Amino acid sequence: MDLLRIIDDAIYSTPVMNFYGSSLGGHLRHCIDHYDGFVRGVKEGTIDYDSRSRDRVIETSVNQAMQRLESLAKELEREISSIDAGREIRVKMDCGGETGMHWQVSSVGRELQFLTSHTIHHFAMMKGMCCTLGVALPMDFGVAPSTLRYLRNA
Repeated sequence: MDLLRIIDDAIYSTPVMNFYGSSLGGHLRHCIDHYDGFVRGVKEGTIDYDSRSRDRVIETSVNQAMQRLESLAKELEREISSIDAGREIRVKMDCGGETGMHWQVSSVGRELQFLTSHTIHHFAMMKGMCCTLGVALPMDFGVAPSTLRYLRNA
């Protein structure tokens, strides 16, 4: 949310050529879509990460992205507070190739780990994009917790 407070819609939606023409908004919307998929499916025990809304408004409007993040945080808190992290679930994600490796068995906790790692990965790309766009971010933005811990102890 801190990033969204320091940029406007123009910066948020600007394609950055050395990042394949993607925008900050595109990366954030992609992450939001994954969390939406988790929230939609976790109660039923099936999460389909391929079924994403790809909402262009979230991708181009800082205000809409902030509103969605706020509501998503509340939804996540409500959903995961009552679910056992070890509970088995089925997850769908097309990983390419001929078979795509569609439905796989996982757990709620493992999917939360995936979402964290996936988000950090996109935040790292967003940090590089921000450098290109002249937006300063904290040094730890987009850095994995294990890396931060390693760097503190090195």
